[in-house]
Amino acid sequence: MKQTKYMMSEGLAFSEEKDMKKLSEMASKGWMLDSFAFMGYKLKKGEPKNVTYSIDYQDIDEDSFEGYIEMFEAAGWEHVCSRHRMHVFAAPPGTSPIYTDRSTLIEKYKRSEKSVRYVTITLICLTFLTTILHYTAALPKWVSLTCFVVTWPFVLTYAAVIGRVFGKWGKSV
Repeated sequence: MKQTKYMMSEGLAFSEEKDMKKLSEMASKGWMLDSFAFMGYKLKKGEPKNVTYSIDYQDIDEDSFEGYIEMFEAAGWEHVCSRHRMHVFAAPPGTSPIYTDRSTLIEKYKRSEKSVRYVTITLICLTFLTTILHYTAALPKWVSLTCFVVTWPFVLTYAAVIGRVFGKWGKSV
């Protein structure tokens, strides 16, 4: 029997709560979150556990990381995995949520917005540039189309993150 499994994410910007709930359901079946994977999560077979998962977006340097984890452990949350600025924690059901008020939840989504903003703006500029070059310098059309295809998901993700900050998408903040 396989000891690892891949679970696709529906996109943290679009369905963070749904992903965390599905990870909790998988843990109750013995598939524990191990790490982030490309567009999803890597799960490992283990003992079934009743846990709640939550995610935090923080840009933590190596020197501060241990103190950051200790802060969550003191509140009953165990660090599961991290990737870039995203950190997933697990706790038994009934543990106080990581974010308990509107202002801290807004700050969480503002931090996630920063990481997407620059990539999105850069890709939009690149798409416009390649489109202009297509019409003025005979750049092959496939180049600008490829830029558009790569840029579009980032634009949608950025829109979803902005929607979360203003309470228009997903869990209202």
